[in-house]
This record gives sequence, C-alpha cells and structure tokens, in this order.
Amino acid sequence: MSDVSQLLDDKLKLDLKNKELQLHWLLQITKAINYNLPSEHLFEVCEMLLKDHLKVGKVVIYVHEDKWNKSLEYGTHSKLEDFNPTTDEVDMDAIKSGKIVNPEWLKQFETIVPVYHNSKPLAYAFVGDIRSETQEDKNALLPFIHTVINIIVVAIENKRLGKESIKQAAMNKELEMAAEMQSMLFPTSLKGTNALEVSAKYIPHQQVGGDYYDYIPLNDHECIVVMADVSGKGMAAALLMSNFQANLRAIIQNDIPLSNAVVDLNKVVNHTAKGDRFITMFLAKINTKENKIDYVNAGHNPPILLLENNIQLLQNGTTGLGMFDELPFLQEGSADFHPDSLLTCYTDGITELENESGIQFGMDRLTTALQYHNRSNTLEDVHDKIKSELDAFRSGVNFNDDVTILSAKSLRQ
Repeated sequence: MSDVSQLLDDKLKLDLKNKELQLHWLLQITKAINYNLPSEHLFEVCEMLLKDHLKVGKVVIYVHEDKWNKSLEYGTHSKLEDFNPTTDEVDMDAIKSGKIVNPEWLKQFETIVPVYHNSKPLAYAFVGDIRSETQEDKNALLPFIHTVINIIVVAIENKRLGKESIKQAAMNKELEMAAEMQSMLFPTSLKGTNALEVSAKYIPHQQVGGDYYDYIPLNDHECIVVMADVSGKGMAAALLMSNFQANLRAIIQNDIPLSNAVVDLNKVVNHTAKGDRFITMFLAKINTKENKIDYVNAGHNPPILLLENNIQLLQNGTTGLGMFDELPFLQEGSADFHPDSLLTCYTDGITELENESGIQFGMDRLTTALQYHNRSNTLEDVHDKIKSELDAFRSGVNFNDDVTILSAKSLRQ
C-alpha cells in the first residue's frame, strides 16, 4: 500500500472512530435527558464532553428563563459580564471571523452557537480555544458542538414547557371546579311574587371571580336580596364565598336586624379569610306590604333605585367585610319602594368595563340604560339590553371581570 493510500486509510479510520465517539456521547446525553436529570446535571455532562473529550478550552452558555442566566462557564480568563442579547450588540459574523466585537469580553471566543425554538432565542453559547490539529478538523468538529448544545438546551426548554403545561392543566382544573362551585351558589330559582319581579344575569369571565348574588324569600311580602364580591379569583375565592353564603343564610333565618347580621358576617369573613381576602356586599330586606327597603352597603358598588325619573344610590352602610376585626362604623339605610320602583344591584365588572380607548362604562351609562329600558320591558329583557349595550361599548375588547346584575321591581297589583 502506498504512503498516500495508507494516509487515506488512517484518515478514514480516525473519522470513523470520531463518529463512533460522537454517537456514543449523543447516546449518553439522550439517556441523561430520558432519565429526567436536573438541568445542572445536563450541563455537567455537556462540560465533560466539551472540555475532556473534545478539547474545547473555554465555553460560556447563557440560557433564557425569566431572564438571561449563565448556566455553564469554564476556561475564561476574566470575569464575564451579564449578557442580554436584546440590549448587547452581538455581531455573529464578526465573532466567527475573529474581528473586533462588542462587548469587549467576547473577543476571547471563536464562535457562537445560537439556539432558537419557534423563532424565540433560548440560549447563546460562546466557544473558544478549540484544540484541533488542523483547521479542517476544527471545522468538522463545530457542527457536532452545535448539535450537542442544541440538544441539551432544547431538552431543558421542553422540560420547562412540560412543567408549565402540567401546572396550567392543574390551574384549569381548579378554575373549572371553582366555576362549578360558584354556579352552585346562585339560586336555582328567582320566582318573585304578585308584588315583586326578580331577575339576575351572570356573565362569567375567563378567570373565575368571586361574584355572588342571592334571593331569599322570607314570607309572602318580605325577601332578602344580596349582591357580593370577594377579592381575588380561583378556588380560594370560591371556597370563601361558599362559606360566606352558608353563614349568611343561617344568620338571616335568625330574623335579626340587618346591622347585626352584617356584624356577624364580618366575624365570619375575618375568621375564614384571616386577613388575606375581603368581601364587599349589599344586603337588603324588601317589604312589599310596607313599600320599603332596609339595607346595609358593606363597601359595595351602590345599587341604583329608580322610580320614574328619580334616582337614588343606596350607599349607607360600612366598610368591606374582613377589612377590620371590628367594623369602624355601621349605618343601616332605608328607602321607599313603591310600585314601579326598580332596584338594581351589580358588580364592578359592569361599571369598570373599558373600551379600546380605556374609557370605563361607568355609572352614568348604566343608570341611563336602566331608565330607558325599564319603561316597557321585563327585567330579563332589561338585563339583555344592558348586555347588548356593554357589547357595543367594548367593541370587541374582552371583559376583564365577571359581570353580574340583580334587579327587583315592585309591581302594581
């Protein structure tokens, strides 16, 4: 065999051996990934391969999680600065060609390995001092280095996405259960009397809120109406409101003054929420025989009482429940409720709804809509028309909260 043939044969054998080693390491990396080893361990495997077997003298890898973090560094001759590709100007061509680059510390590296996923930068690896006998060997080694870094970084990203997916699924399940629990709190029937029409409308937001309304008949001429909103969302809010509803219904059956009931409910919320949450509430007793409403407004949006062109906001009361161990003040209110009077309770999902210009729907629009639509419509129709006005106002902008409205109208007999 000639010297040239021998050299070619040796070269082929060396290339084959290198390929076998590369396949071996790819297998080891794949096993480490499949064993679901921590990210730190994967980068240790990466360092072992690059440093000890591929003879790469220096490497630093920045990975983006919530921010850009240095996940691997060895062989650098100076302390490296923080790296942020969104603010640092990195000229990849300049790095590869060995030209002057910014920032200054990048000069010590020969190449950069960017890792992307769906056009999103996941990592940047800076590689230097690749100890190969020839430029040809170095050029042949670079694709494998790129492959190894890509596999490890993408595996870590997939692992993160998997955890997020599991977390999101758990949250969705919680929201689904909370929504089911919340729907069970609402009365199944709003059957009024010959003297009173009652109706409600609830439009859930994509996140489960803490809106709650109730209608509790006491006898043939008296009933309790409630509108409440718990701070926060999700299962915690739903559980608090469930506990609140059970206690409210029990307390109401004791036939005590509304102010006493509110004091008791404040104790309930303080005991249950322990200062983490609070509840705003409007609690009223309607008496159609005496044509009056007694009420307490505990920090809630003031319900609107309409009779022809007269508008009254029911604001007397106290602070939200659960804000203080003892309510700092408490004033029970009352108002006339003659035939054709309309009481409308609502949550801030209506008045604080914003359009694309950031303008809120507000009290004035709600009051005007109630006055206009109340003239010759059932309460259900009134609520539907208000929903239509909300839709027209927001003009495609999503609701940012639950929308809840509860109305009671005194009927002529």
